[in-house]
Amino acid sequence: MSWGRSRGYKVAVIDILDSLHILKAKARLAGLDDGVLDSVKVIKIGGTIETGEVVGWIRDISEPVILAKKFMETYTKLLESGGPTLTAVVGLEKLFVASEFSPKNVQVIISAISKYVGDERRLSVQFLKANVIDGMRQPVVRLLEDLATTVIQISRKDRATEFRVLKSVDPKLEGMTIKI
Repeated sequence: MSWGRSRGYKVAVIDILDSLHILKAKARLAGLDDGVLDSVKVIKIGGTIETGEVVGWIRDISEPVILAKKFMETYTKLLESGGPTLTAVVGLEKLFVASEFSPKNVQVIISAISKYVGDERRLSVQFLKANVIDGMRQPVVRLLEDLATTVIQISRKDRATEFRVLKSVDPKLEGMTIKI
C-alpha cells in the first residue's frame, strides 16, 4: 500500500468474502499497524463485514454473470476516477470454491479478470491461496497464472519467507528468488 501511494497510485482492494477483514485482524494480532487499511478504497464481493472505505458492494455472488457485470461497472468507475490505480485482490480462491464449479461460471470469472489485463490505468496484485483450491479445480489456478504477467510463489520455511518468480513478462525476473 505504501509502495503504491509513494508512486502516485490510488490504492484499492477487491475484498472477496470478508478476506480483508481477516487480513486486518491477523495484522493487528501480529502487532502490525492495520490502520492503513481503514482509508483504502474497497470493492466488496459478498461478505458481511465492512472494512476500509467501501465504494461498491456486490452482495449476491450466486450468479457469476450478474456478479461479473456489476463488478466491471463498479471497477470501471473506480479506474475512471483519475490517476493510476494499484489494486490488490484478496480472497480470489474463495470465489472459485464458493461458486458452483461449472465451466460456464469459470469462464465468466476468467473473462471478467482478463478484460483488465494490459489496462495501463491499473496495476493489479492478485493474492491466491492455490492450496485452498482442490485438485479437481487446479486447472483454474493454471488459467489464472496464464493471465498474469508475473506469478510469484510465496512460501514459508522455518522462520523465513521465500518469494520465487515462477513467470514474468520480464525475462530478468523469471526464476528470481528472494528470502526474507
